[in-house]
Parts: sequence; C-alpha cells; structure tokens
Amino acid sequence: MAAKLKLESVSSRPARPQTRRVARLFAHSRATIRSSHGDRSKARIRDVSTFGCALECDAAWLRTGMFVGIAVTSDWTIQAVVRWVRDSRAGVEFLRPISEAEVREISED
Repeated sequence: MAAKLKLESVSSRPARPQTRRVARLFAHSRATIRSSHGDRSKARIRDVSTFGCALECDAAWLRTGMFVGIAVTSDWTIQAVVRWVRDSRAGVEFLRPISEAEVREISED
C-alpha cells in the first residue's frame, strides 16, 4: 500500500497575518540598558509596542543579536534582544510580549 503525498504550492495557501505589525505608541521614558557582560547605559524609549521598542542611547557596545535588560523602573526590567543598531538608536524585541497596560504605562512616563 503506497501513501499518496499531496503537494501544495506556497502561492495557493492563504496569506498569514503578520502578527508583529501592531500599533506603536510614542514614548519619552527614561530607562537603563544593561548587557550580560556588565555594560550599562542610560537610554530613552522613543516608541513602544507589546513586542518591542526603539531606544535612543550612546551605547557604543550595543550589537545586533545581543541580549539586554531594559530597566524601566527600579523593580521592572524587560529582557530583550537587539534587532538593529543605527547611529545612536537601536530596536529591540522583547523576549516575552508585554501587556497593553504596560505599553501605555511606558508611553505615558
């Protein structure tokens, strides 16, 4: 008995929604970013969504792919991975999405 394999072309599948395309809120919050190597820098969060944020800082040590902690308050740190770095700006993706309420809290600071 032979099993029949049905091949489907990629173009015949329905398009998947891009779940990472969510609303970003402008922000001016201050934060401290820390690397796993002990590097530390002050930063400003410029926009934020449930999945990540854009940072403005003078951290020459930031590199794409590195893991950082973003200390928003003394008792709230968000773990993230750096996705891009350009001049004094960087984009990070949170390791775990944050809630909409937390997004609003960061954007209102």
